[in-house]
Amino acid sequence: MLNALLRISLALLTVLSLAGCGWHPRGSQDITLQMRQLRLVTEQPNAALTLKLRRALQVAGVELVDSAGSGLSLHLGTEQRVARKVSLDRDARSAEQEMRVSVAFDLRDADGAVVFGPRTATAHRIYAFDPNSIIAKQNEEDLIYQELLDNVVGQIFRQLRRAEAGLAP
Repeated sequence: MLNALLRISLALLTVLSLAGCGWHPRGSQDITLQMRQLRLVTEQPNAALTLKLRRALQVAGVELVDSAGSGLSLHLGTEQRVARKVSLDRDARSAEQEMRVSVAFDLRDADGAVVFGPRTATAHRIYAFDPNSIIAKQNEEDLIYQELLDNVVGQIFRQLRRAEAGLAP
């Protein structure tokens, strides 16, 4: 009985410590928006970024509509994904690479007037590259790409929240 009580107390202390320090699971950011409807206009409707943004908007309770009507429309430009070598090893092979994902966007009212923008959301990451393990590195690059997309979607959400609060110029 004492052992079970000790375990429960330790688990409760751990949870409270993590909550108190601000730690939260990756991807668990607050994604609530006050707007109820939004038209998403994009040059790449099937791009990974567009699909991730569409899902995030729906999770936030935003109804995506096809026509502008009397609401707002979010216009996304073309997703840019760039990978480049950052450093070389002694054999002149890539030792580190950088991946960068960016997209230009703006928010417009029902008349087509720009509420804010154009803005660019950009995320980048430098990572070690081992040319001897290409398959493992491809899996790592896919994971990094998904994390960068999450970061870009988070930036767009923060800008939408600023627009709702009237803080966006």
